[in-house]
Amino acid sequence: MSPRTTTVLACTTAACLAFTATPAVAAPAESAYAVAAAGLVAIPRTPSVSGARKESLASVTLPTSGPSLVSAKALNADVKSGHAQSSVTGLTLNLATLPVAATLPGLSADAIRAECQNGKGTVSIANLKVGGKAVKLDQVPPNTTVPLAPLLELVVNKQTKNTGGTLTVTAVSAKLLGQTQTLDIASATCAKSPGATPEPPTKPSGDKPQPGGKAPKPTPVPGHLDVTG
Repeated sequence: MSPRTTTVLACTTAACLAFTATPAVAAPAESAYAVAAAGLVAIPRTPSVSGARKESLASVTLPTSGPSLVSAKALNADVKSGHAQSSVTGLTLNLATLPVAATLPGLSADAIRAECQNGKGTVSIANLKVGGKAVKLDQVPPNTTVPLAPLLELVVNKQTKNTGGTLTVTAVSAKLLGQTQTLDIASATCAKSPGATPEPPTKPSGDKPQPGGKAPKPTPVPGHLDVTG
């Protein structure tokens, strides 16, 4: 029997540390994607971009594996320093393709867009229809929940503050069958630009006390969240 040969790799402590240490790289503050889904039907973030330099990616196709849950005319994601945006045009959600016994209404929109600028998020939605009925959305506050059917819920203008100080705004986040299927449409993440001047606090106008101790008049806030046939 031949003697076993053992190879020994030795190094000093300093040399080993120099060899194994990996410098920490901060994750990009800006990122965006147009469509993503998880659950019975999975769709990776499409198209997806990230980084501080200006970068844009447009697509007219989606992954073809599995049922055709989502179709769209165009998808777009764009980022640059302090700014990110994404959009979907000609969107159609074919919810009936999900392998479930329940009947879910279809959803469509001419355009859905999310934008994150200097740590602030905004969304715009044009001609949203659910089950053939128009859903009017105008100046929707962040994280507005819209229950549309027993098994379908939308969170419009979903805004999430992340641990790194960035903000993620998602135009439409859908929950189907509880948490069995999720779908995000138009999402953008950005950070507040260094050295940005904070906005001065705004004073309410119209809520001043009235003569004679009368209650102040409430300030009207425009907003619509209606479903019409």
